[in-house]
Amino acid sequence: MTPTSRDRTRLNRRTVVVTGAAALLAPGLPLGAQTVAAPVVETSAGQVRGLRLGGVNRFLGIPYAQSIAGPNRFAPPRPVRPWIGPRDATRYADSAPQSEADPVGGTPVTPAFAEPSYVRPGDDCLALNIWAPEDADGTLPVMVWLHGGGWISGSGCCVIYDGENLARRGDVVVVTLNHRLGASGLTDFSRVLGGEFADSANLGIKDIVAALEWVRDNIAGFGGNPGLVTIFGESGGGWKVNTMLGVPAARGLFHRAIVESGPLTRFMTPEQADEVAGAVLAELGIGPENASALQDISFTQVVAAQAAVMAQTPMSFQAPGFPSGFWPVVDGDFIPRHVYHPNVAETARDIPLLIGQTGTEFTLFMLGDKAAYALDDAGLEGRVTQVFGPQDTPQILAAYRRDFPSDDPSALWFRVFSNYAMGAFNSEIMDLRASSGAGGVYAYRFAWQTPIHEGKLYSPHTIEIPFVFDNATTEAGIVMTGGGAGVATLARTVSTAWVQFAKTGKPTAPGLPDWPEYSSEGRLAMHLDITSRAAPFIDPAIARLFLTHLRERAGAE
Repeated sequence: MTPTSRDRTRLNRRTVVVTGAAALLAPGLPLGAQTVAAPVVETSAGQVRGLRLGGVNRFLGIPYAQSIAGPNRFAPPRPVRPWIGPRDATRYADSAPQSEADPVGGTPVTPAFAEPSYVRPGDDCLALNIWAPEDADGTLPVMVWLHGGGWISGSGCCVIYDGENLARRGDVVVVTLNHRLGASGLTDFSRVLGGEFADSANLGIKDIVAALEWVRDNIAGFGGNPGLVTIFGESGGGWKVNTMLGVPAARGLFHRAIVESGPLTRFMTPEQADEVAGAVLAELGIGPENASALQDISFTQVVAAQAAVMAQTPMSFQAPGFPSGFWPVVDGDFIPRHVYHPNVAETARDIPLLIGQTGTEFTLFMLGDKAAYALDDAGLEGRVTQVFGPQDTPQILAAYRRDFPSDDPSALWFRVFSNYAMGAFNSEIMDLRASSGAGGVYAYRFAWQTPIHEGKLYSPHTIEIPFVFDNATTEAGIVMTGGGAGVATLARTVSTAWVQFAKTGKPTAPGLPDWPEYSSEGRLAMHLDITSRAAPFIDPAIARLFLTHLRERAGAE
């Protein structure tokens, strides 16, 4: 019998109880527990059964599209086939095909981004995970996290992304997801091969759209409001949020956007994408004459080809933020234009945006540069001169010594380079939106400095994540923050501000001063710390200077 809408609503709220050994098999269940409520929710493909822990319902590994194996290898995401009976949703799905090595090497915060030991890269990766308060009634805001790792690595099941605390504290529904990465998700064969691969462009982005469509169609059953969805992400996740702002097919699927340390203004040109596609085919030994062989290869072959192509064009800090390697492409259809070049894409104009970065982003990647931690004034001047030349060095040094008078030369160098490599692009996005009458934009700088690793990280890339998820004093969070009462208080403040932005379009929290909307005149951002303050995001003259250097190095207009 097909359930009526009223019956389906009752199924969505139905709870059963699993007892004894079966309950103990569920990941994350406390040792010694004898019973656990197992919520069952009806989705468009069938029922899913999760876990109820600490007043939060958790559902892991729910497929939103089919496996990417075989004929789906380089095809757009295809709808899930329905199943019969409750599907177990207590374990994460595969992560997307990728190298199992950390692409930037191990760092002091790497353990916080661990996945459960059973998770491996694989073809059954197009899945999402949900945390929802047990009494969610279908009206709660939904916060969809897009994971970091650039375009080539990462997953939605890292321990620091656990959504339980954020769902409980913020009274929101939290979603994380996996999508295709690297060569699997961003190799465009549409012009090089055509035919059955005519729709192969931007597959990883099409996956995200498919996941958001799944949220639109199903999240009410988990207690969320499909009309109040926020997408947020850090690093590569921030790139993805910016990308979604430029995708017409995503309009109406989300209503707020948060970019953490992930400015992106441009996509790859078709000509650049064709070069990458040709290189991948060469590594695979496949051409137009045997193109169908792409549907017979394994994901390990795709990852190997990706590694070989990446080795030919390694990531560089010379012009960060410009397209390189595997990157979304302006295909004229799904992505019709650059999102912020030469102006704000129409698809991005009416979405309120919260955007920012940490104080010293690149300290996470500079720990091997021992000399950078022992700079004197002459050493600082030498480094700035090497990057920016003798003509611009006096202006840069004067501005940073004025704005950060208590910083030593090493700290100033980290600030200069981090603003050059990331802050300038963030500033450009903010200014473009503020001057174009787009939806409100709010800026932040995460200024708090972590004491771990003898304080050498200052306020590095990724450090705001445990605060945003209110996981700063969990086991994983302490790896990054060191824990403590001050850390817990700041986590409450930051997570509350993010939730309030998701609810209202303006970030607010008890203990924060009024958070002003960013404007081209004041350029104010909230500098988040134990004591937070509103102050300019970056000196506008320095931002313009940095952008000039970046464009020259990238050969961009």
